[in-house]
Amino acid sequence: MKRYNIYVLTTVIFTVLYLILAYAAVQIITKESVVILLDNDLKSSKMHSQKLALISAGAFENGVEKSKVIQDIQKSIEDDSEHNIFISIIDWSGKIVSYPDITKVGTIDDDAGSMVSNIKEDISAEDLYAFIDNFKVQDERLVTSQAFRLEPIPGSDLIIVSHIKFKNVIFKLNMFKNRFSFIFIILGLVLLLILLVATRLIKNHYEAVFDYKSSQLQNSVLNLSKLNESLENYQKNIAIKKEEEAKAEKEAIDEIGDKAIKDLPKKRLLTYVRNELMPITIEDISYIYLENTITYIIRKDGKRFTANDSLDQIYSSLDNKLFFRANRQIIVSIYAIDKIIKFGNNSLKIETKPLSEIDIVIGKNKASAFKQWLDL
Repeated sequence: MKRYNIYVLTTVIFTVLYLILAYAAVQIITKESVVILLDNDLKSSKMHSQKLALISAGAFENGVEKSKVIQDIQKSIEDDSEHNIFISIIDWSGKIVSYPDITKVGTIDDDAGSMVSNIKEDISAEDLYAFIDNFKVQDERLVTSQAFRLEPIPGSDLIIVSHIKFKNVIFKLNMFKNRFSFIFIILGLVLLLILLVATRLIKNHYEAVFDYKSSQLQNSVLNLSKLNESLENYQKNIAIKKEEEAKAEKEAIDEIGDKAIKDLPKKRLLTYVRNELMPITIEDISYIYLENTITYIIRKDGKRFTANDSLDQIYSSLDNKLFFRANRQIIVSIYAIDKIIKFGNNSLKIETKPLSEIDIVIGKNKASAFKQWLDL
């Protein structure tokens, strides 16, 4: 089950974030679409009202009877009731004289009558949208129209009233929301599918990398474990061989004489403490290193001494079973090595007792020789 947690978590996070963003986007896009629609309807309605007012005023100036003008207007607006915005004609008393629904002619238009004195000259599409959006679904006015603009007809007591049909606009508003919601749902599903596929590919890639790194790490740990085990065995074997070689060496000296003594590995190194000469036995040396052209010899107790000889000269006189030239700067004693750890990709790092003042690193070129040295 754990292997599927990442997909469940990805799906939940994406779904929550996407729904929040999609909801906001649908509201914004729907609003902009409806505002554009209303803006076009308002401009068209305004032009229609002004044109009708001018035509009607011209007819009155030419002596056309009022009843004839109203009759012509009635014929021109009878098909407008299904539009978002339609017009009607009232007189100054608020009585309807022309309306798309002819059954309302002769009745009082309360909304328009009350707006004669306080309606704005013009209303913006933004204001109209906010007005519509604030209506509740159960509001009875949603099934009726609302007057929002008046245009007097010069030379008469007639007023052209622009109405908005809320039911039509709300229907289109909901239609836009449903369409955009459907589009965003499909888009969300496609994006979620792409995200899950991408997550699977990335997960598989990193799992492969992790497995490879883990395998390398396990091999490194195994190799280091074997190397440290070889170190421990080698140190034990050296202690045993040392006693045996000491006896053999004493017997050899007695047989071959003083000349051979010069060719044997040194038992002591001559060092200096200030101006005082100080011999140090080989067994007491932890490591030897070079710094600023000065050769330093570190004893097991951590005390530091200097020597006049170079590292090359010192190393050539030491027993190569007991000392290893880690690099150009350091010679380390088998007795001082406490632990071997991995350093970088193919290098090794030696930890000593006492802890060395500088890092003792065996490069990848010498790592193989070091391992062979421990297996002696």
